[in-house]
Amino acid sequence: MVDSRFFSKPERQTLDQICKILGIDVPRGSDPHFEVSGFAKIDEATSTEITFMHNAKYADKLAGTKAFACLITEKYAHLLPRTTVPLIVEAPYLALAILLKRSYSIHNPQASMRGKTFIAKSAVVAEDAIVEDGCYISDHVVIHSGAIIKSGTFVGPNTTILHGVEVGDGSHIESNVTIGFAIIGKSAYIKTGARIGQQGFGFYVGDTYMEDVMQIGRVLIGDNTQIGANCTIDRGSMGDTKIGNYVRVDNMVYLAHNVEIGDCCILAAHVCLAGSVKVGKSCMMGGQVGIAGHISIGDSVMIAAQSGVINDIESHAKVAGSPAENIMTWRKQMVALRKLA
Repeated sequence: MVDSRFFSKPERQTLDQICKILGIDVPRGSDPHFEVSGFAKIDEATSTEITFMHNAKYADKLAGTKAFACLITEKYAHLLPRTTVPLIVEAPYLALAILLKRSYSIHNPQASMRGKTFIAKSAVVAEDAIVEDGCYISDHVVIHSGAIIKSGTFVGPNTTILHGVEVGDGSHIESNVTIGFAIIGKSAYIKTGARIGQQGFGFYVGDTYMEDVMQIGRVLIGDNTQIGANCTIDRGSMGDTKIGNYVRVDNMVYLAHNVEIGDCCILAAHVCLAGSVKVGKSCMMGGQVGIAGHISIGDSVMIAAQSGVINDIESHAKVAGSPAENIMTWRKQMVALRKLA
């Protein structure tokens, strides 16, 4: 059950309305006027709720579901009980995303102020900083000289935006974030505790001393990109650290100076990319992947969790292990090791 203390309670929608949103016909024999109360997991959904199935691992649970309807592909629809209406779609998870966005919203102070500008009394905004119309600036936010916060942006409590930073239209920055030396695109989502634009890990090592090398680059983040909670992204040493459009960075990821990430990449939690790593478009990295400095990764590469990458990887490759190698080779090695045990 969705907790109404945190999420708005959705208005009941009829089966006909839901099917229109998804662009599908109401299944034959179903009541188009039936009112759906919400959404839930396969084994928790009630007779008035919709569930979904997008992972074959959960196919054996379908027979026992009590859901009114299920977002499902045609391949698995026959596994549903007769009491559950199959809503057949090509991508059940995408269909769920569309319906949830239409049905719920998170309770937040900005909602009642949408379209209006609000700056909390405790916020500190430099005289020459620009906060455009429709922005919501929360308590104890500090916005330094020369910063530009474009229209419709939300900035959460205790966030600091340093000199000259630019945040694109409709972005959402949660609490306790620090952003410096950065240009951020439209509709970005920066989650709690992220640190963006600080000095990277660069210094000259002498025989008896160390000399820090000033980092004179920036962080460039594209449109519709999300940065997870407690991530750290260093600015470029010379040149920029670059993150493309529609990138999803999970919590506690570290990106060193001059890392470049192409559009539509997904980085799971605890990924660590050393300096000057170049990642192509549409790549996926599992949790705790580590990539050594100055490595190049092609487009559409998949790197399994806990892999250690020390060599360049060509486009469309799938790798695993430490050091990382072709995933089929790695699997054969694992089988051989088990036989030796």
